[in-house]
Amino acid sequence: MTKDEAYNSFHQWLTFRNYAKGTVTDYLYNFRIFSESLPTDFDYSELTDQHAIDFVFKLRSESQWSPSSINLLCSSLRCFYDVIMNRPISIRRLPNVKYTLDDPQIFTDSEIALLLKNADIRLRAMIYLGYDCGLRTSEVARLRIKDIDSRKMLLHIVHSKRGKSRYVKLSQQCLQALRDYWEVYRPSDWMFPGKVEGHIGEFYPAALFHKLLIKLNIRPEDRLTFHCLRHTYGTTLRNDDCDIFTLKKLLGHSCLSSTNRYVRISTSDIQKSASPSDHHIRS
Repeated sequence: MTKDEAYNSFHQWLTFRNYAKGTVTDYLYNFRIFSESLPTDFDYSELTDQHAIDFVFKLRSESQWSPSSINLLCSSLRCFYDVIMNRPISIRRLPNVKYTLDDPQIFTDSEIALLLKNADIRLRAMIYLGYDCGLRTSEVARLRIKDIDSRKMLLHIVHSKRGKSRYVKLSQQCLQALRDYWEVYRPSDWMFPGKVEGHIGEFYPAALFHKLLIKLNIRPEDRLTFHCLRHTYGTTLRNDDCDIFTLKKLLGHSCLSSTNRYVRISTSDIQKSASPSDHHIRS
């Protein structure tokens, strides 16, 4: 099996399984990085577990790759060995790197107001979708007009990450921003159509937002992104006493461990808790 045959087989399998576009890109990129460590004329049918293990361990010890990037590399290689080589590598032999997950960066109310004030009419609608509805940048790009239910005040997020769909509440402010945008651009199918056909690129809202962040010089040291609008959404709902199971449903998470990030940084329950002196000490 040549490198191209292995790559094409992996690509075909990932596409057949309907993996998210970003996941397919990441997995294939990591496979190419791995393949560059092998001889040009290497026969991939002779791959062993040790080839992958030695590569990852060497990369981990010598490079500046972050733990999360190493873990994504490990997932990519474990998937490739399992489905293409039919030789699964156990997670004990090719383990994930343990690391402390940073708290998500969130925007302040004044920063949100500043962003909305300075965004053009299209980006303003996108910001509301991220901030008021918790949408990912890919979900913003793929939003269709028919997914907006102004009667029930709901957005239908269709076939998102891992092929899941969900409903989220549509705020009056977000609906108005979408209507203002529609009055100018008049889209007929996709809310944000591409220049040729279909919808805009999945990372286009993030690119527009990044330019605005640079223009306004909002906390450049924190490397804020469009996804931080989603973090702000989740944190705000949790601070407003949204229960963890409803929040998980609204964010479209597969497991509670992802949603628990917002429980950890929320302070509403801490602020409402009592101190011993409130009940036991009287002046």
